[in-house]
Order: sequence, then C-alpha cells, then structure tokens
Amino acid sequence: MQGVIKTILASMENARASRVTKVQLALGTSGHFTEEAVRMYFQALTQDTPIEGATLTLSLLPATYQCLSCQHRFESTSSTGICPQCGDVAFEISHQDGCYVTTIDVVSSDE
Repeated sequence: MQGVIKTILASMENARASRVTKVQLALGTSGHFTEEAVRMYFQALTQDTPIEGATLTLSLLPATYQCLSCQHRFESTSSTGICPQCGDVAFEISHQDGCYVTTIDVVSSDE
C-alpha cells in the first residue's frame, strides 16, 4: 500500500496538482488484500498528505475457477467458488494478485 501512495503522490506532482480528490484502485481477489484492510491502510497512510480525505473506490479483479463436478470454468470476484452452472464446489485455478491505481482525480494548483 505504501507503493500505491508513492505512485499517487508522484502522479499528483507530475500533474502539478495541489491535492487528490478521488482514487480508484484495482484489487485482486486472491485473499492477500481485503477491502477493509486496503481502506484502513489508505486512510492511515494518507493522513497529513494532499491525498487525505480523498474518496477511495475499489474495483475487484476476478479470479478464474473450475468446477470439480461439471468442469465449468468461470470468473468471479467472490471467494466462495460455487459453480454458477451446477451449484457445486469449484476451485481457484488463477487470480490477479495485487493492488494498483487505475484513476486519480486531482485539483490543480491553479484552482
């Protein structure tokens, strides 16, 4: 998360902005990050920075699952792994791990 904050501050500096109003992050659903933890660390790490008070929006990156019974493959942002085709248990076969910035809204120094 510290790397994400550094990226936001660098982007803000490149844009010659005075503050950040909104940040959108893409978050992998692998279980390495939880939405609650990301929000908590974002709030803590942005205190006393030009990012403090910015709205945080998260978009979840789906994992790919395969059903143990019918072999159906599907993508889902849920961590439960239930096959939408037959309702049986599916296992995760791949996921997008990580957390990265997709959009930053800033206020210009001129405004």
